[in-house]
Amino acid sequence: MARKKPSSPGDPPPASMTDAAGMLATFAAGVLAQPESRSLAADLKLGRSERAVIAGAPGLDVGLKEQLDIPSTATKSIPFTMDELARICLALSEALLDAEGRDAVKLLKVTGKVTDRLNQAIDEVEQAGKPQRAAPKSQRTTPKSQAAKAAGSVYQLKVTLKDIRPPVWRRLLVPDCSLSMLHEVIQVAMGWENYHLYDFEVGGEHYTDPRGMADLDMEDASRARLGQVAPEAKAKLRYTYDFGDNWQHEVLVEKVVSPEEGMTYPACIDGKRACPPEDLGGPWGYMEFAEAIRDPEHEQHEEFLEWRGEFDPEAFDPDAVNKNLRRLR
Repeated sequence: MARKKPSSPGDPPPASMTDAAGMLATFAAGVLAQPESRSLAADLKLGRSERAVIAGAPGLDVGLKEQLDIPSTATKSIPFTMDELARICLALSEALLDAEGRDAVKLLKVTGKVTDRLNQAIDEVEQAGKPQRAAPKSQRTTPKSQAAKAAGSVYQLKVTLKDIRPPVWRRLLVPDCSLSMLHEVIQVAMGWENYHLYDFEVGGEHYTDPRGMADLDMEDASRARLGQVAPEAKAKLRYTYDFGDNWQHEVLVEKVVSPEEGMTYPACIDGKRACPPEDLGGPWGYMEFAEAIRDPEHEQHEEFLEWRGEFDPEAFDPDAVNKNLRRLR
């Protein structure tokens, strides 16, 4: 198995790992800023190895380490508050900055589990609704003529999953739509399962699902439109899915065209390779997984096969993608 060159003690962590840590810390800080988080319960089931990974985070306080110190090999439900889960996220974000190899994969896996539970708790709190936020800056400053033009345009996008070789990508035709709708389109086109947090970044602005994000410097993705934030060819957005695994995508506007008569949108017109399975630990975990799955002689081939089943990294079925995209129309 090919190995990466070991990092020197003073080397900075990979940019994508730094991004994952930063987004995780920002998410946690937003939860901690909400007073109700101190008392709201958010039980979390953790196995022994998961408890050990969290307890090993250098920045974790003693009280939380004691809660995790359970003398059992079984998976246990631990009674946390949202505040405590957010503090665990902060400790994990610090640990991610120094993690390498398998340790990084383990950290990313358990981080995804913690953030999923915390996001679920936020949804439970927010499902009664909250006041509508002000329109995003991009929407407030877009000329009416530009908005009208965008409404009648189709955007040819190339969505490429970053840090994966050979590349996984899709070419899409998308009418002007909200960024929350674009999130749904990318999820279907790539093959993700759509149960993690997401974030668009463009022009220094961040756009996401606003539930539970009122205290963060992020805009409501449902109120910003593709034609407003990326109106012309060569414009780029960064789309991040799953703050734990930190799957980053480059969304490039290749060209802006008029709708074609008889054509239905959104549509996938090209692409290569299968989307990674969820919760593998990000690009690093996937590269190891793909290598093992391709090689029947690999020491982890049977283990991964039993865990995930048959998987062909080269598989891509545009007809199946378009069938699923039709359900979004």
